[in-house]
Parts: sequence; C-alpha cells; structure tokens
Amino acid sequence: MKREYATYEVTGYDAKGKIKFIHLKEGEFILPVEIKGDDLTKIKKMMELNPGVTVIVHAAVDQKRMRLQEIDGYSLRKDG
Repeated sequence: MKREYATYEVTGYDAKGKIKFIHLKEGEFILPVEIKGDDLTKIKKMMELNPGVTVIVHAAVDQKRMRLQEIDGYSLRKDG
C-alpha cells in the first residue's frame, strides 16, 4: 500500500497517558495523531531547544486510525 505524505505544522503534543499523541495542523484543523516514542522524543527536543520556532514534519498519516505511519523529514520555521 502506497503511503501519502503531506507537510504538517506541529502545534503540540500529549504525552501524559499510555498512548502518545502529536497535534498536527492541516489547514484550519488540528489533528490529534497517535505517535511512537522515538519520533515524539525528537519532536519534543526540537520544540524545547528552539523556543519561538515552529516544527514542521513531512509525514504519512493513516487518516482512518489517526496514527502516524512514518516521518520522512523535519524542518524548523522561525515565527514572527
């Protein structure tokens, strides 16, 4: 099955429960997408080390299950 990749803005994350979520912005919508530990650790570090910067991911998301399949790349965008 071919994966569809898109670019998303990371608006936050929820790592409190057993299942971890990352919040991805697509247009006007914020999507809570399930994420695995290693990818979440990288994103958390990028957000903590770069205040005032937006983390952008190029990723494949399973829209039915709202689960991250794979992150193809990361980039940073300076806000303001």
